[in-house]
Amino acid sequence: MKPQFKGVGGKEIILGGEKGSEIIQRLQARIRPDMFPNPGAFDGKKNLYATQSFNFSTQLVSADSSPLLYAHHFQFDYAVQFLVPWERDQIQSTEKSVEVRIARVRAVDISVLGRLLDGEEQGNPEAIGPGTNIASSLNMLQLFLQAAPRCMAAGALHKGKSTYIQWHRDFPQSSHQKRLDENLRPLKLLDGLFQSVRPTIGNLIVNIDLSVGVVVPRMPLEELCARYLRLRDARDFRNLSRADYDKLRHFLRDVKITIVSQQHSSKTKARRIRGLIQDVGSQTFDKQGYTVTVRDHFLELHQKDIQRGTLGVLVGQHEMFPIFSCHVPEQLYKSKLNPDQIREVLSFVPQKPADRLGRIRAGWQNLGYGNSPYLTDAKIQINSNPLSITGRILPAPSIQYGPQLKPYLISLDRRPGSWDVMNRVLFSPFQIPYVMFLNLTGGNATRDMGQFREQLLGTMKDRGITITSTSSIVDDNGADIGKTIPIIASKLNAPKKLLLIAILPDSAAELYASVKRAGDIELGVPTQCVRWNNKLLGCIRNNKGLDQYLNNLILKINARCGGINHVPSSHAMSYLSNSPTMIIGADVSHPSPGSAAPSFASLVSEAKYTGQISMQSSRQEIIESLPELMSNALNMFFKENEGRLPERIFFFRDGVSEGEFETVREHELNNIKKMLDRKFHPHKRPAITFIVVGKRHHFRFFPKHQDADRSGNCPSGFVVDRGTIVAADFDFDSQKVVSGIEHPVYSDFYLQSQPGLKGTSIPAHYTVIEDENLEGDADKLQAVAYALCHSYQRSTRSVKIPAPVYYADLVCRRAKFHFSSQYSSHLDGLSDAASDEQPNIMRDFKQLHPDLHKTMHFM
Repeated sequence: MKPQFKGVGGKEIILGGEKGSEIIQRLQARIRPDMFPNPGAFDGKKNLYATQSFNFSTQLVSADSSPLLYAHHFQFDYAVQFLVPWERDQIQSTEKSVEVRIARVRAVDISVLGRLLDGEEQGNPEAIGPGTNIASSLNMLQLFLQAAPRCMAAGALHKGKSTYIQWHRDFPQSSHQKRLDENLRPLKLLDGLFQSVRPTIGNLIVNIDLSVGVVVPRMPLEELCARYLRLRDARDFRNLSRADYDKLRHFLRDVKITIVSQQHSSKTKARRIRGLIQDVGSQTFDKQGYTVTVRDHFLELHQKDIQRGTLGVLVGQHEMFPIFSCHVPEQLYKSKLNPDQIREVLSFVPQKPADRLGRIRAGWQNLGYGNSPYLTDAKIQINSNPLSITGRILPAPSIQYGPQLKPYLISLDRRPGSWDVMNRVLFSPFQIPYVMFLNLTGGNATRDMGQFREQLLGTMKDRGITITSTSSIVDDNGADIGKTIPIIASKLNAPKKLLLIAILPDSAAELYASVKRAGDIELGVPTQCVRWNNKLLGCIRNNKGLDQYLNNLILKINARCGGINHVPSSHAMSYLSNSPTMIIGADVSHPSPGSAAPSFASLVSEAKYTGQISMQSSRQEIIESLPELMSNALNMFFKENEGRLPERIFFFRDGVSEGEFETVREHELNNIKKMLDRKFHPHKRPAITFIVVGKRHHFRFFPKHQDADRSGNCPSGFVVDRGTIVAADFDFDSQKVVSGIEHPVYSDFYLQSQPGLKGTSIPAHYTVIEDENLEGDADKLQAVAYALCHSYQRSTRSVKIPAPVYYADLVCRRAKFHFSSQYSSHLDGLSDAASDEQPNIMRDFKQLHPDLHKTMHFM
């Protein structure tokens, strides 16, 4: 597809997937339905799949008179060109048209899926690689599946494999829904259904799950801004504080708008906001060789005056518009939500697993599978009943507390995945030379703060932590905390190695970042921040819930300083300790959509799970500095283990999609092997087990009532690797098929390691890329993964992914602390237009202070 007109300034117009899909849909349904009796499904890029061949060749003579169709004969069976009007509501040729060329490339032979589903491609990832017949077949089926709801659900929004529509709009709005709308204002929430075709051993299944769409409603941009900032009068925009301006700038980034003027009721092409302008009328630009202001231009062209201080938006590289001339179409919100908003979104999803399953069933009709011409023509039937599978419960490890030389064992047989630290001595409590208390709330230390300090120190002693000396609570305004801490420490005659307890106001994100930056980067001091809010005050004054709060705080403090809180005990842990074994977790975090900020890679490693972080190209998933990070980890292991090197390595990799498995194998696993071969030469390198841990999938397990825990979820330790499907969910022959949910190529399993809380638990998906240690013994590998889910030091519950993977994620989250305040607060807002800032950002990045290299500073 190629637009036959130029954009602003003569630039080529690049079609996005959404617009391209709309053009193809309009071509088939409205412009030439006679030539598309069986419409094809378009992937938004270049591929159009149909169940029957388009017989263009027999219709070319009768169609020659149409200005919308031109026929050419190439090396393909046929190649036909159409001219489609750009405007959504047009079917006749206009000045702005898009040339669409359709050429028959090849037939997709779906029978090749037989070998895949029979398990004959197990261990052969090349069989499903890009461009293979299997990949084309699966892609075609996926498009057929997606096509029905995209065409049928009028007014629905789409993103990836999810469709969002308020399909329970007829239900009365609950008080909870009204509260959500108020707290998220001006954003709204829409129900979503995720759908995906998944190949398994024995069958194809359809994975359906709930999702939530955060939506920007349709309204004038000026009204949207006023609602977001809770303003009553548009004149208030002229006196925005710097904080409100930055807040609005971040909120509007990448929101789509259309421009409205007297000459044109609306420009149909929606364009993204790239920046916010404080006084748009005073901005100047070159107009036919003259420098004019935006105010003068609008007055001349639109007879509309722009008042001084009017807010404006930057669109593209140079175009500026006042917000009163912009309108916002309904769209999905793409920027990152703050923690409070995320909590609101999560509360929108049904809290009980049975309710979630009920919502999925209720939304099934909106997918339109039964009426889909794409599925009907392909003779595909989909069973609406959920899959029935079997799994098993892994035995839970015991939990060891201290003292280390005489550990106390806690059995988890009665309460899998949950235990208590109350009245326990930590496995290896750290000896802290000095604890400094700083009050950064802006007022004087109160009696409540003094009581909090005393109870914290007393509880630390109860957990076995010895403290040589402490300070009283010192008041400070936190203006330059990196310089303040050494000055106060000097006045107190405190040693260099100390623990800082910083008491902060309830909402103090910048101050929190300043404390962490000072401790992690500048001074090499472990820090623990305490949010001084009404909830904590209530705990102190009523002596209710304070013990739990203090113990949770101490778990972070002890691990952060270098201690060990607890150790899981099981046959799997004994296996890991009977030979020198290094456990590694690795992750890559990316900036929010639309941002050109860098990505960050992290690696944590035994011993004591010390963390490393490196900055790399924006949205680069492969860890570019992995050989260097691994070499550093080996050196630390060597020092911590009295000169011994590992004989085995278990590498848990987070954040990798299935389409990137082989890229990770080639560029990460193979690079690790090469580095180890060089480092261990002439001796044998350690054996490697490389596992990808996925948590952003949509498989959910809904247990029968008698098998559920108190939350309605499967119990901790539930694993599925060779489950049995009672009723096939995606069946060409409408026959019952016995099958599993394991991947037909990779060895994998699903493990629900965490005990249920609120909502529906998410099982972790483990995919084995290579296993040189256990050589395919899935039972042992599952036991190792389950044991590591119990070693997370910040919790007295097992977590949903192995602790080293969790730690790698925590290291990535602290990336902003490695930058000065000048850049850390603007990382997510960095756009392509500000790419000249990239060299400055690279130079501003600082590494972790050397004094914290052997600690879990990220806790």
